[in-house]
Amino acid sequence: MAQNCRFAFAVHVLSALALSEDGAMNSEQLAETVNTNPVVIRRLLLDLREADLLVTQRGPGGGAKLAHPAAQISLAQIFKAVSGEFQLFGEHPNEPAKACCVGRSIKTVLEGVAHKAAQCVEQEYAAISLADVVKQLQNN
Repeated sequence: MAQNCRFAFAVHVLSALALSEDGAMNSEQLAETVNTNPVVIRRLLLDLREADLLVTQRGPGGGAKLAHPAAQISLAQIFKAVSGEFQLFGEHPNEPAKACCVGRSIKTVLEGVAHKAAQCVEQEYAAISLADVVKQLQNN
């Protein structure tokens, strides 16, 4: 089962921008550090720009830059920009059997568990800034 890597890529890209000496990098440079195709990075940059987490400039000397200091960007903002709402697991692909004591209630029970867990993850991500990530990167 493939996992969505957009959040990891986004944190990687924004961390690289935060550590960039001139503060700007183009999609080819960012793709090289992430080890992926520049097209993947360009799509990611569009979402991050739309969420007002970075600014982009075209042409020679252009590229992406953080729109705000790293300390003002939370992991929750990054997650929402590239992944949408916090959702930890998917639903049943098929409707469970209503005649079964588990089947008739499992969806409701799991929705409650998922909602609580997602709130915890969102609160934790909100408490961690991009600057916190960058500091950990510098200490490794």
